[in-house]
Amino acid sequence: MKEFYYRAPKIELHCHLDGSISPEMIRKIYGLSSTPLDLTDEELLGKVVAPERCENLTEYLSCFPMVTSVLNTPTALKLALMDVMEQASRENVLYQEIRFSPKHLATETFSMEAVIDSLVQAKKELEGNYSVAVGLIACCMRGQSEETNIEVIRLAKKYHLAGVDLAGDELKYPTKEFKNVFLFAEKSGMPYTIHAGETGNLENVKDAIEFGAKRIGHGIALAQDQSMMEYVAKQEILLEMCPVCNIQTGAAKSWQEYPVTVFDEIGVKYCFNTDNRTVSNTTLTREFTEVATHKQVINEEKVKAQTLQAIDYLFISETEKASLRNQVAHFYA
Repeated sequence: MKEFYYRAPKIELHCHLDGSISPEMIRKIYGLSSTPLDLTDEELLGKVVAPERCENLTEYLSCFPMVTSVLNTPTALKLALMDVMEQASRENVLYQEIRFSPKHLATETFSMEAVIDSLVQAKKELEGNYSVAVGLIACCMRGQSEETNIEVIRLAKKYHLAGVDLAGDELKYPTKEFKNVFLFAEKSGMPYTIHAGETGNLENVKDAIEFGAKRIGHGIALAQDQSMMEYVAKQEILLEMCPVCNIQTGAAKSWQEYPVTVFDEIGVKYCFNTDNRTVSNTTLTREFTEVATHKQVINEEKVKAQTLQAIDYLFISETEKASLRNQVAHFYA
């Protein structure tokens, strides 16, 4: 089935730019900067690819600063976006929502607006070169001031990004603290998704739902509560699940405990995503393969159904969704 997973048209809703740039491209971007890398290939991999089993989420997140610190020019961002789009195209991803933190990529001389503008321009230039279409999602961050997060949403609206997100340390900064941020997003008409329940905290999932999120990033803590699962199923909220990463960080203790089966039984909607292609050493093909190997059978019909379901939740127009559905139908005809 792995070959089928690779060939089949796929949709990705949850992919972080800074965690998905290939080591080769990271080296190239550093080569264009004022601080070229003095690392062997093995040493570079050790810094940007997390262990198969991390001690905790903190160890996993330690792979990011080295990459984000050099993504602070239009050229670097264009090369990064090109690299991630190329990876997705190779495994027939039709549409990929790529998220990034404007604040984390900004410097004193390269503003959040410059970050967003650079990526928007790069997307326009690159989309004709690859078979994958891209939607850009700007991440508000836990730990950032409310003022900064509202500015992220304002800029996302100004530059017509696909949507906004909330990411960062769930344990230190509970979702409930960001009510005003999402009231502003809703008032602005910006679609949004929220990281919640990645570190076992069910309250964060509840708060994300209360804030009106129709998509939850990860969300596996939901499996702790039968009534909440039933509510999410009834409300048709989608979980953007990232299986390989969740096993890696210990968000799920084992493949045997990974909650896709119980979600299926109750009717909770979900789709698979890579989260961070490089940090997790993964592809969308691998995500399907690992779940199929360790947890449950994923046949062609199930891949098709998940792909069509993911299309329903993309932050794009109904016309664009119809076009993607036609591409999927053509493959399975």
